[in-house]
Amino acid sequence: MKIYPYMNGSKSARALADGLGIKILKREGPARKVDVLINWGCSKIERAVNVEKILNHPDFVGLAANKLETFKKFHAYEVPTVEWTTSQPEAEGWLNNGETVVVREKLTGHSGEGIDIVNPEDNHVGLQKAPLYTKYTKKKDEYRIHVFQGEILFQQRKARKKEVPDEEVNWQVRNLAGGFIFANDGVDAPEACKHAAIAAVQSLGLDFGAADIGYKDGAAVVYEVNTACGLQGKNLEAYVNKLREFL
Repeated sequence: MKIYPYMNGSKSARALADGLGIKILKREGPARKVDVLINWGCSKIERAVNVEKILNHPDFVGLAANKLETFKKFHAYEVPTVEWTTSQPEAEGWLNNGETVVVREKLTGHSGEGIDIVNPEDNHVGLQKAPLYTKYTKKKDEYRIHVFQGEILFQQRKARKKEVPDEEVNWQVRNLAGGFIFANDGVDAPEACKHAAIAAVQSLGLDFGAADIGYKDGAAVVYEVNTACGLQGKNLEAYVNKLREFL
């Protein structure tokens, strides 16, 4: 077994390799034969690899990395997600009707990259041209649910960092920059979120993935599926144990 990372310096790929006691296969080099290859977030294998079994085919990782293609798959497989459009006039109609619009300038951005949130009360003159717009959906909680071959592997909840001042907390984009971290202890997401996570990963053809899900009033919406999520502590342990079991 080897790990093929989306970049040679990936900390999560290194942590997983160390936990499993296996080697990372560098992105460049001569042809290699591998029994099992863990594809950690790569949409293209850049070196010749003769592999018996690959976990997360690059084509499916490419689907997950592209927000528009992801939403198309979610729609085809009836995975609950946010309302989206590629039409600028339609998105402006949402805004004029009092809805908050998320403008996505980049289809393959991560960690909030390329996102602009426009509220109806903002002083705006139309929306900027972008390849994708989504209607903001209010949420009570947000979860990251890790799935491996159709089963829940690990659950996390996004929690506010207590030391971050109120005025610096971004409740709409709950990431590290917005003052949030992942809580690991005692997390048990609602069943709607668990079902949605499994359906989302399967709809993209992935063997494993970490689905980010918003939840409010009994309803779950899937935002995306990560194929190279951060690993440390308990979620790293969960991946190591499951992959050992898989072997």
